[in-house]
Amino acid sequence: MSRDIRNISEKGFLQFAQEAEASALSDTFWRVTLPQNLETTSVNSPAFNTFLAAQDYLKSSSMLMKGTMISDLITISGDVHHIFPKAYLKKNGVDAKGRYNQVANYTYLDTQVNKAISDDAPCRYFGVILDQCKTRDVQIGNITDENELAANLAENAIPSEVVHMDVNDYDRFLSERRKMMAAMIEQYYKSL
Repeated sequence: MSRDIRNISEKGFLQFAQEAEASALSDTFWRVTLPQNLETTSVNSPAFNTFLAAQDYLKSSSMLMKGTMISDLITISGDVHHIFPKAYLKKNGVDAKGRYNQVANYTYLDTQVNKAISDDAPCRYFGVILDQCKTRDVQIGNITDENELAANLAENAIPSEVVHMDVNDYDRFLSERRKMMAAMIEQYYKSL
């Protein structure tokens, strides 16, 4: 602490703060450390809550619901749901709580969307959504255009490949999503 005070006296607070920020928030922090910090089951983790703050700040819509804001779902329902449904994962051998309850597998969902997804694999329920983008016959959510779907996945930091994923892709999904979540947090931080 005395070293910090001496450095502030010598360099001035602004330069000291800029150097501390550059040291602590290096490219390694954003690309390695932060994704590692998102490898948790705790919805109270600072990294996950900062991700939610980033989604709020960036005015993200909830997954599969254009116009339903994440901020509204946090305020109204306060429930997160699994992108790879818990029952689906358990039925397919991913039965450790620490694996299926990863925060990278969580998103805020509209209750009706969650019910429609049920316990299906992402490739199955996204298959329905891809069909509804062609037919405009809404079955899940309210997205009826593939470009809107791509934008919605991006604003939820969900890899676009999720539309073809099943249990065999779960670990890759978690890894990719953590990187995307970290990138969204970085975008949020740098916009402040």
